[in-house]
Amino acid sequence: MQDEAVRMSWLSGRPQRVFNLRPPPEFSRNYCSYGAQWSVMDDQILLTFEEEADGTIIKHPSSIFLADVHDILGKADDVVEFRKIVKLPFNATRSRLLSHRAGFVTAEFRKDEKKLLLRTHDWDGNTTRETTVDVASIDGQLVVNDSSVALCVDDEPKKECCISGCRTLSQIAIWNLESGDITRMVIPQDERAPQCHSGNFTFVTPSCIALGGHLDPDHDRPYALLRSFSTNPSEKQVGRLFRHGQNFEFSNDNDALAISGSSASSDIVVHFHHSGGRFTVADKGLLTGEIPSESLPTPGYFIDPDLFKDLWHVFMDKFSARTLPGVLYESLASLAGNKLLAREDLEHEHDEEQYSGFHNARSFGEFQILYLYDFDQNRCNKLRQLSPDSERADLAARLKERSPDARVTVVSRMSYMGIEEAMDMEVDTSPEWAEHVHQLWVTNEARGKGEAEFPVLEFDDPPKDHKSPRMLYTRTMLCLPEIREGQEFALTTSAIIELPTHEADGYVHYFGEE
Repeated sequence: MQDEAVRMSWLSGRPQRVFNLRPPPEFSRNYCSYGAQWSVMDDQILLTFEEEADGTIIKHPSSIFLADVHDILGKADDVVEFRKIVKLPFNATRSRLLSHRAGFVTAEFRKDEKKLLLRTHDWDGNTTRETTVDVASIDGQLVVNDSSVALCVDDEPKKECCISGCRTLSQIAIWNLESGDITRMVIPQDERAPQCHSGNFTFVTPSCIALGGHLDPDHDRPYALLRSFSTNPSEKQVGRLFRHGQNFEFSNDNDALAISGSSASSDIVVHFHHSGGRFTVADKGLLTGEIPSESLPTPGYFIDPDLFKDLWHVFMDKFSARTLPGVLYESLASLAGNKLLAREDLEHEHDEEQYSGFHNARSFGEFQILYLYDFDQNRCNKLRQLSPDSERADLAARLKERSPDARVTVVSRMSYMGIEEAMDMEVDTSPEWAEHVHQLWVTNEARGKGEAEFPVLEFDDPPKDHKSPRMLYTRTMLCLPEIREGQEFALTTSAIIELPTHEADGYVHYFGEE
């Protein structure tokens, strides 16, 4: 019964309970929020800031605070509070929760000494492991994957910048917490298509890394790139370089990869590659090489038609990837298992009353909607297998009862979100299918303007005779009862977190662990 309540809570988009997330008293001063670091993982929320900061350039010791969603469960109280873990004797340049609630890790970068000190800590703040790496520069966030901690580094204090202003460091330092070894991986580059990046990477598997970035503007068009490569030099895994469809401007290219808010395994990698609002969800097998992919012929506008023939891979023609509209919260966790939290900004011609959304207090009053995507293929297949008449109608009624504003779409039809509009990617070229796709567009436009009703439960199906396996997903419009200002959200194992500020509480929207 509890499992069913959790499933219906996530699917309907309405949490079972809502708790206030109260910031510590030490965080109440305005300057504390500048430079504050947040890490959300396994229902824990880590806050790091310079408690004694005074607005000068002097670096003060960092203080660590923790809030744990599990502490409030089973209690009548409705406030989750932070407790102080430790005031560190140094300034933590980076901090991050470890996997499986095993403590946290800090990075102290001593720029003048060209030293990076990595430390793990227990919940009393004691240092449990420590290592030093000789580096002259760092970039990006700490990345944690089970017993590995990694960060983008370089031996040189400065690197050339792309036109868009991002620094491109050449290595990834990986600290194995079990052996204590440090491995320094040289990031692969191809002189035909140099990849600029900001140190945003993730572990696809323990032996494979994916790095987000974009093509150096000096070389060609504004392409966002996603590169995979092995962490084990002895392996002969070549890796792949994927390019996304061209963006309008180089400044539209985005490097961010979805950060995990759970130690649970995931089958996907998510690249937020277009700041205008597009991200791609890819099966990990496309990046490890387990799923076949052929490089595409060179686009016709290149002078040398053979220059790129063995280089580029794309997601557009893959049944195991989806490019969708939306924005990720880049510095916060947006992925938990196979669930993904994304945001869409409503266009002006749409009727706000048709959506469960909010006005972002810091973004000129834009109306925004939160969506929860679920790429768990087992859960999606179970929904698709419901009988069209009785079982689907019964589920729609239960969703409506759980949340009056519930809106769930189960998608199996293949499409690709371009810069301006979504394109149907099914192989059916019949006039009947073309008319069906056109009617989908007409209906969605009418719904957005308030001229037609959104259904509670909808199935976006492919042609009846399709034979290609494809990545399924569900999209749920989130109906959160309490939203402070809609600025910063994170997804973790059993909840969606709206972070507090120095002025006000945040919220823990508790759904339950599925």
